Amino acid sequence: MNKVQKAELLEELKVKFAKANAAFVTEYRGLTVEAMTDLRRKVHTAEGEIKVIKNRIAKIATKGTPYESLAEHLKGPLAVAFSYKDAVGVAKAVLESVKDDSPFQIKLGSLGGKNLAAADVKALSKLPDRQTLLATFAGTLAAPLRNFMGVISAVPRDCVNVLVAVKDQKEKA
Repeated sequence: MNKVQKAELLEELKVKFAKANAAFVTEYRGLTVEAMTDLRRKVHTAEGEIKVIKNRIAKIATKGTPYESLAEHLKGPLAVAFSYKDAVGVAKAVLESVKDDSPFQIKLGSLGGKNLAAADVKALSKLPDRQTLLATFAGTLAAPLRNFMGVISAVPRDCVNVLVAVKDQKEKA
């Protein structure tokens, strides 16, 4: 790789680190090409991106970003999963590829400038994704209104039911 290519890679990584809201550092040693392709597909579906990085260039690229503290942990063959929207979705996608017998492991992560240990990333992946949280929140907001409308509509409905019962009773008599 010549100097021009390294400079282009450095700029690309700087943009990715600046744009990302979370980053997860993984050690991909021993991962097959098919497994890596599957991982890339899952991360892309979660609106993220995974990139195999050169450690020295990545250390330079993290300077001046919230991910600067990751630089000291960039050793060995690493890939970084960047999350651009929902960090939970990317964490889930990465953890689906981590198996007990696989050498592929999560080393650490960073969310909002705060470093996360591998256990913290696992805990993050167990949270519901953004869409589920928004739906739950909307349902919680709508519940009191729905209950109030049920109570308000009960009075006229009960009145109509009584009138129908009286009408039916008078018709029988």
